Amino acid sequence: MRMTHRGKVSDTEPAEELIPRIMREYSRRPRGWHVLNTPEGDVLIVGPKSAFQLRLIPLSPTDFTGVGVEISSDIEGLSNIRSAPSFGLRPLSDDDLQILFDAMTGQLTSPDRVERIIRRGPVAPAEIDAKRYSHVLSGPVLTRPDLSSVDSTLLELRDKLEQSAREIFRRKYPLRSGMYF
Repeated sequence: MRMTHRGKVSDTEPAEELIPRIMREYSRRPRGWHVLNTPEGDVLIVGPKSAFQLRLIPLSPTDFTGVGVEISSDIEGLSNIRSAPSFGLRPLSDDDLQILFDAMTGQLTSPDRVERIIRRGPVAPAEIDAKRYSHVLSGPVLTRPDLSSVDSTLLELRDKLEQSAREIFRRKYPLRSGMYF
C-alpha cells in the first residue's frame, strides 16, 4: 500500500527492505527527520521530502518484522510532528554527556543547556568519528498512545498495515504466530 498525494494506496514493502531505504535517505540528508511511535508498533518517519508509516511486530528486543508504506508528506497532521525537534544522531563530547547526566539526576539548573544539545543539527552515521566522539545521542522519538491524535487517514491505513504485517509474520514465523494471533 502506497499512499499518493490523492490518498490512493498501492503495495506495502516489508520493513526489512523499507528501513534500509529510509536509512539511506537519512544518511544523504540527516536534517529534518522526525520519528513517532506507539506502544502497539506503529511508527511514523517523516523526512524532509518523504514520509513513511510502518507497522512492526517485535521478534526480540533488537529484531522485528512488519510492513511499511510511503505516505504523502502533505498529510495535515504531520505538521505537528514537524514542529518537534528533529530526530537524528548527535555526537556528544564528555561535557555534553555530563550535562545530560546532570539533567536526568536533577542537578542541572538550566534546561537551556540540554535544549542546545537537542537542537544541535544531526549528522549522517558516516560523519560520526568514533575516535573523536565516544558517545552519540539518538532521538528524540515522539510517543503517542495511537495514531488517532495525528490524522484519521493514518488510522485507516494502520488497519491495512496491521493485516499485512500479520500475514508476513504468519508466513515467516508460522510456529511463533500461532502463539500470538
